[in-house]
Amino acid sequence: MAVRQSVELLEKNKPQQDRAKRTYEAILAAAAELLVEVGVERISTNLVAERAGITVPALYRYFPNKYAVLNALGAVLMDKQNAVFQQWMDHHLANGDPQLLVDNVYELLQRTYDVTREQMGGLEVVQALRAVAPLQEVRLASHRVVANQFAMIVGELLGRPIDDLVKTQTRLTIDTGYAIVEMALEDDSLPTETLLREGSRMIQRYWQDALSSS
Repeated sequence: MAVRQSVELLEKNKPQQDRAKRTYEAILAAAAELLVEVGVERISTNLVAERAGITVPALYRYFPNKYAVLNALGAVLMDKQNAVFQQWMDHHLANGDPQLLVDNVYELLQRTYDVTREQMGGLEVVQALRAVAPLQEVRLASHRVVANQFAMIVGELLGRPIDDLVKTQTRLTIDTGYAIVEMALEDDSLPTETLLREGSRMIQRYWQDALSSS
């Protein structure tokens, strides 16, 4: 979907009062429902405002266009996925054994899959973040943040400098993990559990070599 890169994506106002917060959440909920029902091509601020039970000018007090609404939806989902990763790392690094991370990759993929499925329009949000040019940066920025966190952990645990190789390894790992989760969400012809388990084995084998040589 070709959209000019100069599209404004920032929210106009972050709600502070309870009533404004309810309106803001209603806009996001309406957009998520419509994304499922009509798709990213047909969704519009008019449709979102109508579904949310507000006027279009009221919507524009918070968002300049539909892409800003979708951007906010994407940010919510990315934050949830990133929180899953952080909780997974914190839990399995409690005793400082990197092998526990390698052994529990499936858990991370499964929890990321679950949190995406649980969000209204989660799959459609993921697809929009890939397909709509101005929204792609939300996805890329989220992946960079997680990969950088992972690189710091790898450097600390394995006593390695956080150089281009480590950064490449961690970024490949993060993007591969998300690709596996997205495949599980999108392709009903493949058993979800089998796909996530086989995907986790790929990642495990990749990092087992790194642990063996450290």
